[in-house]
Amino acid sequence: MITQVATAVMSNIEEIVFRWLTKRKISFEFQTSLSGGIFELGGAVVDFLLRERGLAWRVMGEYYHRGVEKTGSDIIQKEMLSALGWQVCDLWSDDLLNQLEETMQLALQGREMLR
Repeated sequence: MITQVATAVMSNIEEIVFRWLTKRKISFEFQTSLSGGIFELGGAVVDFLLRERGLAWRVMGEYYHRGVEKTGSDIIQKEMLSALGWQVCDLWSDDLLNQLEETMQLALQGREMLR
């Protein structure tokens, strides 16, 4: 199921992923809360959840996901999602802006761009 949401609530890089998936008619959920979301310790809100493929994609902007504290919480969240059985892929803004097709094809395979 493709979740329809107003693009105004998305970041510009989330919108790129949203449009890419929608154009290819790939089923996904946008901004899905898991294990209590942001309200529970250890919870997460996954940017794109592809349930049928077992994939959880996190769109990572440089502004919000750089720095020691944020990097640490991102690592913990990724481990928690993996423990729940999701294959987690981080999609970085610079990869989405500069190498969109390669980034997305790798993500569909549960792989990430090398950093």
